Amino acid sequence: MRTSVGVQGEKELILNLGAGKKLRADSLNVDITNYSGVDDVVDLRKYPWPWKDGEVDGIHVSHLMEHFQDQGQFIMECHRILRPGGFLRIVGPHSSSVTSIGCLGHFRTYSYNTFHDYLAKPFYMFNEPLFKTMEQRLNWWYEDPDAERNLPSWTIPWLKTVDVVLSGFGGKFPRFTENVLCSFIQYREVVWWGQKL
Repeated sequence: MRTSVGVQGEKELILNLGAGKKLRADSLNVDITNYSGVDDVVDLRKYPWPWKDGEVDGIHVSHLMEHFQDQGQFIMECHRILRPGGFLRIVGPHSSSVTSIGCLGHFRTYSYNTFHDYLAKPFYMFNEPLFKTMEQRLNWWYEDPDAERNLPSWTIPWLKTVDVVLSGFGGKFPRFTENVLCSFIQYREVVWWGQKL
């Protein structure tokens, strides 16, 4: 089992759920498909997951949760396996992205405040906050600009440059961006990082 070394020199268990081809060297890469580099093949649609209560130090979830019909069950399973103080980092499709809305396998898309409102504030879905929000932002383009490796290489620097400008603006003015700018410009991702309470 792949682990990383934490601040105090202790081994940490960090999961990269739904890793696909976006592998992380600091994590146990988990996917339903046995891609090259995947450490553990697990069908996350089957509960409970194979980790014990409070066993996990951190969870990365990138473009995975939108494929699950029951978002609450997915979140509660992450919460169950995380230790107190452990992190959950979710990257999901923004609601203005036509390709995400048009994906037959997507049950949901997200707005800037979705995860903060539902996971870090008292709200009807979970009643009490489950996490403390540590970071949230909008990305005009994807964190991994070419995860599928199908874009011409000359486009990557251009995309990164435009992304710095538009994502920076979206982060400073998220409500204006979503309510006005997204009528003309699509944003691709919502990023949220929370710490388990």
